[in-house]
This record gives sequence, C-alpha cells and structure tokens, in this order.
Amino acid sequence: MNRAKRLHSILLALGSATLVAACGGSSSGGTVTQPDECSIASQNETIYDIMQQWYLWYDELPVVDPASFSSQQALLDALIAPVADPVDRFSYLTTQAEEDALFSASQFIGFGFRQQVDGDSVTILDVFEGGPAAAGGLDRGSSILAIDGVPIADILAIEGGLTDALGPREIGFEVELTFRNQAGAEITSTLVKDTVTIPPVTATQVFDLDGVTTGYLVFRNFVDPGIAALNTAFTEFSSAGVTQLIVDLRYNGGGLLRVAEYFANLLASRDNPGLPFYSLWYNDQNSGRNETFLLAANPLSIALSLDKVVFITTPATASASELLINGLPPYVETVTVGSTTFGKPVGQSGFRFCEQVLRPVTFEFVNALGEGDFFDGIGPDCVAGDDPTLPFGAAGESSFDTAVQWLSTGACPQVAAEAFQQLEREPARKPRWRLNDAY
Repeated sequence: MNRAKRLHSILLALGSATLVAACGGSSSGGTVTQPDECSIASQNETIYDIMQQWYLWYDELPVVDPASFSSQQALLDALIAPVADPVDRFSYLTTQAEEDALFSASQFIGFGFRQQVDGDSVTILDVFEGGPAAAGGLDRGSSILAIDGVPIADILAIEGGLTDALGPREIGFEVELTFRNQAGAEITSTLVKDTVTIPPVTATQVFDLDGVTTGYLVFRNFVDPGIAALNTAFTEFSSAGVTQLIVDLRYNGGGLLRVAEYFANLLASRDNPGLPFYSLWYNDQNSGRNETFLLAANPLSIALSLDKVVFITTPATASASELLINGLPPYVETVTVGSTTFGKPVGQSGFRFCEQVLRPVTFEFVNALGEGDFFDGIGPDCVAGDDPTLPFGAAGESSFDTAVQWLSTGACPQVAAEAFQQLEREPARKPRWRLNDAY
C-alpha cells in the first residue's frame, strides 16, 4: 500500500468484519467471523475468536467458555487478567459511535475538562475551548470544591466517586459544580453535558530565543482533525523559519498511527526523506503483517528542518505520543522534559461488530534502531513539574521554562533531590490506559 492510501484510509473490510489497526491507524490483513446475531453469547464467541487469533500475547490466554460470561466486558477482563509481564492495561471495548466521534471529529460527550486527583482534591488541568466547562467559568488551575453540594473530599472517599458524581456520557446530564477558579473566586455553575470538541492543537507560539527562531505548540490528541490543525501550525512555523521546536504532549494519550506518521513527517522528513521511522511487530500468527513505515520521500512544503526538538511529558503522555518521542532521536537532537510517560509501546487493532469495537493489543512498535519495550515509560532527560496555575507556554511554568532553558544552554536546570522524588514518584498501582480521560 502506498503512503497516500495508508494516510487517508480509515477502514478496510476484512471478510464480513472490519479491522482497523491502531494506537490507531489503518492496515490490511486477516479475517474474523462476524456474529450471526448480536446476542451476548454470539458476541462473546466473536471476542474469544479474535483474541485467539490477533492478541499479541495470545499464548497466555486462559481456556474459558465464552458463553459462561454475562457480558463482553466480563469476558475481556477474564481473558487479559493472566497477562502479567507486562500487565495488559490497554485492551478495551467501546462503542462505534464513541470511537467514530473521537477519531473522526475529536469529539466526545461530556463537560469538557481534564483533571488531576491528588489526595482529597481535584485540580483542573485543561479546559476545552467552547465546551460547557469553559462556558461555566472553569479554567486551568481551578479546584473543584463540591458536586451537587457534596464536598469533593467525601466524593473521592468512595471508589468510583468522581466518575459516578459526574454522571454518564449522556447529552443533557447536568451537575451543579462548585469550584474555585484560577483568580481565587468561588463559583457555583450548573454544567450540562453536550458534544465537546477537543481542539487538537492549541497555544502555538513563535519566539526568538538567543537569536534562534523557536516554535511551541500543545498537541492534545492524534485524531483526524489533528492533520488540519498541524498544517495550520506548521505553515506558521515554516513561514517564520522555525529551526527548534517545543512539542507539549503532557496530556496526550495517543490516537491514530496515521496522524503520528504525519506529525513525524513534519518534524523529520525534510532532512531524512525516505528513511524508516518505526516498525509494527505482530504476533507470530500474523507476522506477515509486520511493517516498517518510512518518512516521506517527498516532504511536504511545510515540513521543518529542525536542529532540536523538546517534548514535554507527564504520566498521561502515552501510545502514539510515545511512538513519536521514541522514533525521533535517530534523526533530530531530542530531549524530554517533565516526568516519566505512561509506558505503552504497543497498539491495538479495532474489530467492529454489533455497534461495538473491540481493541485488543495486537502489535508492538519500535523505532528505526529497534528500540521499544518501554512499559515502565520513557523517563525525562530534564525533570520538571506541571504547574496548572499557569497557562500552557507561559513564562514561569516549570516544564515550559525547563524546555526553554535546555534549548538555550543545552543543560537541565538543577532540581533538588526531594523535588525529583516528588515529581518521579511511582503510583502504588499504575492506572489503566484510556485514550480520552477527560470528563
């Protein structure tokens, strides 16, 4: 398949079912059996068959009776539970409607914010422009005090409390949110869930740093609208003559491989046309699908010739973000700033049936040097904090300042041992990966 087709294809029919390879992306190959009808038993049998054929760790699957499980999720949980090294925190089920909205339009149903829970407090990390949360006055750095009059500490004391309190992904569902905004004002707003659009690119800047034209952008997710958003940003960068770039991926959990490829071409194909960027490796039953993706032989006019790239990362940086971070160093001087990434050097293929999508782990990815296997995450070259009291790209924000200092001096700022331990502390239990962890 040539590169143009690979970048623009979304779905490929495989017999009577559909498979879409992803952290995401498209590829050809194999056949799975579509259920004769959409009973729980028939869907469970389909899931069991898919896992036996396509799952990266298929040889660790337990022998079970699919018909004995009361739901598709219960069966999937039982199948992936024995995978111990690494723990499968990645395979999942979703609906076709939710997946299509996110991948095709960068949309989901919710309030439109991303948050961080720390002890008995909830801090807002990102608010999506134009969403209900933004309209209600929530901003980056706000603290949630209560939901429907219940103090946030009480809500967090219950397992699943925050998710339950914020309700289902259902248009029209409303909550009364009490919060303290960045300016210190206490506000109570009624927020109503609606279709939220996540702008993939935001906070772009071009500035002079010691006589070198430098660019900065926040990239939120690898979805189809991201290509147009990248085109807009890189047209500005190219026109300005940017030769070093800060790419802020701090909350980017991944997405489509074809968008990661497109981004890689903008970063590296100008000086490295036609060279390998990453490879996909499937299980030994599907090794014929193994593929190496090359940087564009004919780079886009807006592709940059870069001397240095800095990636800003946190534990929420995952999947396609990590693919990009792992793939660039053979070609461009690259550092990471922030904290250790999530650790997802694998991707999923999507199997669509009965209005659902099963996305089991089906491949691992490595860079041009054969490097991958970073299940513990990609550690930062320069440790830095994530300061939600300041906007993205603002002077004084720890990660941004650290990125600027490295570009200026080639060295990381000194970080006290205590601060390092705080920034790099490991959670007691690593969370499951979610492509979109926003509410």
